[in-house]
Amino acid sequence: MHSLSLPTLLLLLGSSTAVSAFGAHGGESPLMQATDSARSAVDSTARTVKLNSALIVGRRQNKVDNAAMGLNFLRPEQIRSIPTIMGEVDLIKALQMQPGVSPGLEGLAGMMVRGGNDDQNLFLIDGNPIYQMNHLGGLFSAFNVAAIRDVAFYKSSFPARYGGRLSSVVDVATQPGDAERYHVNFGIGLTSANLGVSGPIVKGRTTFNVAVRRTWFDVITTPALAIANADAKRNGEKYNAHYAFTDLNLHLNHRTDRWGTFSFVGYAGQDDISTGTDSWNQSAKAPKDEVRDKYEMGMRWGNRLASFKWQLPLGVHWMHNLTLAYTRYGSKCHFTFDNEAGRPGLEGYSHNYLYKEIHNGIDDWNARSQWVWAPQLPLTLRLGLDYTYHRFSPEDRITNSSQSTILDEPNRQQVVKGHETALYGDAEWRPAEAWRVNAGLRLTDFLVNSKNYLSVEPRVSAAYLFSPSVSVKAGYSRMTQYVQQVSVSYLSLPTDYWMPVTEVYAPPTSHLLSLGGYYTYRNRWNVSVEAWYKHMSNLLDYREGVGQLSSARSWNDKLTTGTGEAYGVDVLVEKNFGNWAGFLGYGLMWTDRYFPELNRGAHFPSKYDNRHKLNVALSYRPSRRWEFNAAWTYMTGSLITLALENYHYEVPNKLAPSFPDYYDQTMEHVRKKNNYRLPAFHRLDLGINYYRFHKRRGAQSIWTLSVYNAYNQHNPVVVARKNNYDYPTFRLISLFPIIPSFTYTYRF
Repeated sequence: MHSLSLPTLLLLLGSSTAVSAFGAHGGESPLMQATDSARSAVDSTARTVKLNSALIVGRRQNKVDNAAMGLNFLRPEQIRSIPTIMGEVDLIKALQMQPGVSPGLEGLAGMMVRGGNDDQNLFLIDGNPIYQMNHLGGLFSAFNVAAIRDVAFYKSSFPARYGGRLSSVVDVATQPGDAERYHVNFGIGLTSANLGVSGPIVKGRTTFNVAVRRTWFDVITTPALAIANADAKRNGEKYNAHYAFTDLNLHLNHRTDRWGTFSFVGYAGQDDISTGTDSWNQSAKAPKDEVRDKYEMGMRWGNRLASFKWQLPLGVHWMHNLTLAYTRYGSKCHFTFDNEAGRPGLEGYSHNYLYKEIHNGIDDWNARSQWVWAPQLPLTLRLGLDYTYHRFSPEDRITNSSQSTILDEPNRQQVVKGHETALYGDAEWRPAEAWRVNAGLRLTDFLVNSKNYLSVEPRVSAAYLFSPSVSVKAGYSRMTQYVQQVSVSYLSLPTDYWMPVTEVYAPPTSHLLSLGGYYTYRNRWNVSVEAWYKHMSNLLDYREGVGQLSSARSWNDKLTTGTGEAYGVDVLVEKNFGNWAGFLGYGLMWTDRYFPELNRGAHFPSKYDNRHKLNVALSYRPSRRWEFNAAWTYMTGSLITLALENYHYEVPNKLAPSFPDYYDQTMEHVRKKNNYRLPAFHRLDLGINYYRFHKRRGAQSIWTLSVYNAYNQHNPVVVARKNNYDYPTFRLISLFPIIPSFTYTYRF
């Protein structure tokens, strides 16, 4: 093995190196780097070498000297620098700051990328797909930043190893643990607390990293409800409310001299929310007059992931990765009504109850095999085979009542099984000094209910370097999505179930073209301008007048198909190194939809047609102890559908007056879909971090004060309608005023 001096290392990694006394990892060969998913597409970003027990890390991104387009690479410290609501560090909120990404409703973790829908994003934890990565309807994302090593975010020019979604890839790598030292990270804020522990099990060979996060909401509300119920019981009432979410991440890693590296990755996340009332007749003078009503509604949803990976070097230039994984997403919504009159055993006693429950879920069993060949620096080849067995239960209903017990048999039998297979190959190549090429092909097949769908997905991107600091790039990607989620609202709800393609509905596909120019200045500043065009077909939406909770039809008959088109320009200026860091992003976008059975067959704009979007994020660290962060967002308002006209008709057998009154019935009339644009959205968030370094080696505490919506801008997210006789009136409602928050972190 060759040894390198510090000056040589600095030359190889560029002036972008930073030294951290956080402990050392083993050096990575070019072959090892080539197998590391998206990380090989960004130069000098995550390369590590062992040198005198220090970690040399390349922090900057060189977006000129590679063929990748629409790619951003985030590390935990960049994510933490974005102030967020209630101080909860959030990966999705950081990605929402990128140009070309529409967040949907304020404060929620929606992500509509370049004209796509929220379900068109592929979320990966160490290469394993995860569904519904949100808590509390999207208020928080399910990614615990304490467990994250780094994140690769693709908006275009997707490598052939990625597939299954149309719009973006969020590839999250978790921390495997330090092979030499133990580390503890504890944080507590207004909404949750998290604890992370990592270190060696067998020094130099076996490591672990475990991180857990849990909200406080139920801890706070339980005593508050007890106080409220103490008074309410005197009036014959009792209230119940509960909410909690939990995230658990586990990463085990074992390295051998002969058989390569074995790793296990686990994740479990769950939300549990319920509310209810219990009321009784406090003034009953006799048992027969007693009346008691109970009402309860609840939802539970969450993800499970277990993954085993074997990474085996086969000589100097070959590497084989074998992965076996199981993923489950499931949700349950239930409603209970219970009424008792009188006492059991007495004359006149009656008991009526109604219980409804809706389940939906998806189970995936996955096997992946990838071969990597890196014969020389200008060329890296990847070949892979993926197989996934899907089991869907998109709408499983149970109804019990005092009159009868009803099992909704047609829906209970709607378990759908799918077999998804993908064969891919791609190459990263430097055919000449000024050219960088990434070309690949992905062949996918999906078998469901004896119906077979085959898709050919070419991927190519190329860069031409005019100089080491200037390049132009072009790319094309065809994507196919066999699993999708249909929503009628801006919220990410567990009732928005995942469903596969069927014999009736073909898989959605997209064609994405990109063209861009890139410039870097002294490896400190990056400037990129990307123009893009996307066409989507076989999109699904609910038919007019039908929602996901409607039981009038089967879930397969509630939907209709259409197409989508989007185009725009993304501009990004970044400074990722130094005391001053940050970025400015601007996105210009048009996006519309065409569904023959919606909007009278006319084209209509997407509800996420946010024409202009400007984001500015700044971070200033004048000393080791102080860090100041600010983030400002401006965005054209989203679109909603409003009934601007009413039609009145009279109830039969009533004497109708000459003007509309309560005897009359009102019918809303909508001329066009998405016919009203909300006012422009803008908000400033501020944050201050104070670092205190303790005498114990490596120990530090961080005190964070953040202010969400610092100038208290009222950004409307909901429109309330009120009928005033012959015309409706509307009122804009905002949700989030100025919200200060405080968090404390201790780590060593």
